Amino acid sequence: MTTPHVTLVLGAGGPVGRAFHAGVLRALADGCGWDARRADAIVGTSAGAQVGALLRAGWDAHRLLQRSRDAAPPATPSRAHRRWPSSPAYLRAVAARPWQARLGPLVAALLPERASPAQPTAGGAHLGDALHRVFAGRWPHRPLWIPAVHADSGARVVFGRRDAPSIDVATAVRCSSAVPGLRPPVQVGDERYVDGGIRSPTHADLALDTAPSARRRTIVVLSPLSRFAPLRWLLRWELLPALRSGLDVIVFEPDRAVAGAMGWNPMDARRASAVAEAAYRGTRRRLERSDAAAAVRLLVGA
Repeated sequence: MTTPHVTLVLGAGGPVGRAFHAGVLRALADGCGWDARRADAIVGTSAGAQVGALLRAGWDAHRLLQRSRDAAPPATPSRAHRRWPSSPAYLRAVAARPWQARLGPLVAALLPERASPAQPTAGGAHLGDALHRVFAGRWPHRPLWIPAVHADSGARVVFGRRDAPSIDVATAVRCSSAVPGLRPPVQVGDERYVDGGIRSPTHADLALDTAPSARRRTIVVLSPLSRFAPLRWLLRWELLPALRSGLDVIVFEPDRAVAGAMGWNPMDARRASAVAEAAYRGTRRRLERSDAAAAVRLLVGA
């Protein structure tokens, strides 16, 4: 069997989501020998953008898992001035054309631009510095698509794709990770961008556009926020075109044990180590079942 073109879709989910990604990817490496760095294309949103960028920077699943185990508690932000609402421009556009409003961008526009002192944020300065050093302003040779949302229009922007503004990887990751209410929008020239997860936790529909249709294709989706039923249904809807096109789709979502380790707050970095371990164990169990054997063969081309 020939090796398929693999698109890896890494969903949003804060520090808890990053830990989920690390556990699943390490289990895939140990359980079936698939190295996520070999993915032909990566679509990463918010936390998934951070993990996707690290994979393209050469981090393997073992290093990602160790990072999750060593995750430090988040720092409390300073009492910075807050602007409210964060995007009057989007609210004016919605008032003029309410039928074009989308829930995620609307909520983001209504939230304050900076966090309150009671809301911790996950640190990203060290990651940004590392990505700046590794990529030095260049984009990875193999596709890395990072969805974000334009703060003042609500439009999706996919950094790394030809139709998107040209920015460096570290800035694209910051844009996709700018959680409304916790972090301010990221200014790029005259434009402002916020977390891609407010429009879709995975942007799994983009996977259809990442490879030539002539080659056999497999889509691997890691969706930490699928522990919430509405977001699980949204993912199913986004994947319908791929399934109807006959693409092979493998989805990894939190099982009961992982969901219990996650809790209800995706930004709670204190849970990262437990989530990573639960995701690893749950994925290894899944890979050992006979009903997962065919999916594994599709992934590794065996």
